[in-house]
Amino acid sequence: MSSQELADFEAFDKLILDQLSDKERTRSAVYLDQNLRPPGQTQIGGREVQLDHTHVIAFVDQRPGANWMHPCRYLLIDPATRQITSIDSDRPPLFGILPATWREVSRSPGIANWQMLPMSHPAPYVTPNEKKEKP
Repeated sequence: MSSQELADFEAFDKLILDQLSDKERTRSAVYLDQNLRPPGQTQIGGREVQLDHTHVIAFVDQRPGANWMHPCRYLLIDPATRQITSIDSDRPPLFGILPATWREVSRSPGIANWQMLPMSHPAPYVTPNEKKEKP
């Protein structure tokens, strides 16, 4: 089975949400880059990280709407094993508009659209309850 076949991006949502701390559940915005990245060096939060496996990147903004630099973290997901590596940082994936491969996974109640990172053609936000209601 190929890495692309293993990359069920909707299934990653639960994995990501299960990694959030209580504080992050209360006040954060979570994003996922639906781009499989190959093994090797990758830029994460302003530093180089060496990974021996294909991976997907999730981003947890712990202070949505605040100016950078503030606490955040990255979750590096191995699509084959579902193992997650967490990396603390103080900067977003990009300064500017996130590419169209990024999408919103969740946002805590009370976080307004203006507090979210700008994305190219962002998919509309669907609440967890709306996801459960889909056939």
